[in-house]
Amino acid sequence: MFARSCGAPGLPCSRPRLRVGGSCRRRLLGAPDRSTRASAARGRSHTDAGVTSVARLMHPARPVLLDLAGRADLREAAHDWKDRIDIRTARTDDRPADALLIRPDAHVAWAAPLDEPAGAATPALREALSSWFGSPN
Repeated sequence: MFARSCGAPGLPCSRPRLRVGGSCRRRLLGAPDRSTRASAARGRSHTDAGVTSVARLMHPARPVLLDLAGRADLREAAHDWKDRIDIRTARTDDRPADALLIRPDAHVAWAAPLDEPAGAATPALREALSSWFGSPN
């Protein structure tokens, strides 16, 4: 039987190990994005699409790169996939990461740790985008 918490030493993880920036971000990856659900439950968020909920951003059933820290480097890195993903910025008081790549089923496919340098975050994002959504255009 797989452990529910992937942090338990010696127990296998039921989710695939997804590497981000050289380490496994099991707390966020492969799980439903509870931060977006919490934001949606609390009401509206300030995004580049206006005042809305993150759940509303997911309505088109497209992947979303949600930039929570004003990371132009990450938005630019994702630009080659703009035909396959929506790129959004948002403000929140309690951000779990600098950016989240959220699959259409609301599971986090990739997360940029808080204040991760561009030299680590940008290549990791491009790798995640290629893995999940194919080669860039």
